[in-house]
Amino acid sequence: MIAKLLLTGSLILSASALQAENYAWDFRNGHFDNLSLVPMGTGAVKLLQPDKDGLRISAPAGYNVRTVGFSPRFKIHGDFELTIEYTIANRTPPESGFGSGPSLYFSTGSTDAAAASLGRLLRPDGRDIYGVFAARVEDGKRIPTARLFDVPDAASSRTGRLQLRRLGNQIDYSVADGLDSPLRSLASLVVSDDDVSLVRIGLSQSDERSAASMVLHSVRIEADELPHLPSEQSRTAQLYRPRYQPPPPPRSYRWLWQSLLALGFTGVLAAWIWKRRQSS
Repeated sequence: MIAKLLLTGSLILSASALQAENYAWDFRNGHFDNLSLVPMGTGAVKLLQPDKDGLRISAPAGYNVRTVGFSPRFKIHGDFELTIEYTIANRTPPESGFGSGPSLYFSTGSTDAAAASLGRLLRPDGRDIYGVFAARVEDGKRIPTARLFDVPDAASSRTGRLQLRRLGNQIDYSVADGLDSPLRSLASLVVSDDDVSLVRIGLSQSDERSAASMVLHSVRIEADELPHLPSEQSRTAQLYRPRYQPPPPPRSYRWLWQSLLALGFTGVLAAWIWKRRQSS
């Protein structure tokens, strides 16, 4: 009987694993995944540079970049796990703002909807911290929560991992203080179990007088479902377009009207010349 129960449990776990969908990209292949990812942020195309070490992301001083990076072209449904590996290349102490450094963010809708973020940030007071943010919605009211955790041995380690993991409506915020270090949980907060419609992965700039740069080595997303994943486009109506990305401009018929106007003017001119010749 016990063996039968264990076998049944094993089959259920296997079925769950088979139902999960995955997306992974290693930027150390020297390429950006244009099929599945969309650059985001002011001047993003020039500030994202793939090379053999990963995707170099820069926020230069003197420019109001705020956040630069990319967003997946697909949504996230159900429980999920989102993980990135990074190396901080450079950060100058900011004078104001929340902090500069690698960051993860997701939202379930508009700016008033539930959202969460996790970042490793250099603060204006000089502290190197992990910043945790959550916003849940109750009775139509958005309730934000923010927590700060000091980074241990910050001076010796510029590498690490960030992970957001959702089970139900609960988000677990985990970090690793090096690429080979184990993940550890910082906090677990209630956010939402609604579909994730926007994910931002990249570099946060605290203020326009500060500079920051990082190398993103890899990104991995595992979820119950990843609607509109490019590999499934044959089964969906159209490619999902994150809401910050403007839709393509409507087809312009200006050239047609200009051609008709020119044709009409030519016809009027030809008729006037013909009448002048007839009257002379």
